[in-house]
Amino acid sequence: MDLAKAARDPWVWAQLALVLLIGVAAPVMPRHINLGNADFLLNRVDPPRIRWVGSAIMLAGGVMLIWGARSLGRNLTPGIEPLPGAELVTSGAYAHVRHPIYAGAVLLLAGYTLVWSNWTMALLVAAGALQFFKAKAKREETWLIERFPQYQSYRWQVRRMVL
Repeated sequence: MDLAKAARDPWVWAQLALVLLIGVAAPVMPRHINLGNADFLLNRVDPPRIRWVGSAIMLAGGVMLIWGARSLGRNLTPGIEPLPGAELVTSGAYAHVRHPIYAGAVLLLAGYTLVWSNWTMALLVAAGALQFFKAKAKREETWLIERFPQYQSYRWQVRRMVL
């Protein structure tokens, strides 16, 4: 893994900012920020039974993320450009979705928000994170098509993300 190269990748920094923002805002917002008329819709804390659903979603996202990372093995990089000498991985989690790490991250962030806040905020976080990771995946796929000619046929056979 080339961390020096990843440190220069704006997608890596944006991803880190997204995770930190949600990580801090989800627990703090419903308890300390008044949103006026939208307060009940966006700023409530759901009952424990709904928050347990968030734990299950978070767990599913974590499992998917780890499975994707393990499937990549030595090809794993936080950046969008494949590593030199990398191989195209189409097995494991990648036999089912093209971007299982991103799909797992969306579920993990949405589940985390549901645990700390409410289903409305979790849906907003999921929608925002999904748009971010779809854009990142689209940019990454331009590198993959350039580096691996067989990626084009793989794209037509396997969905981008589960969501």
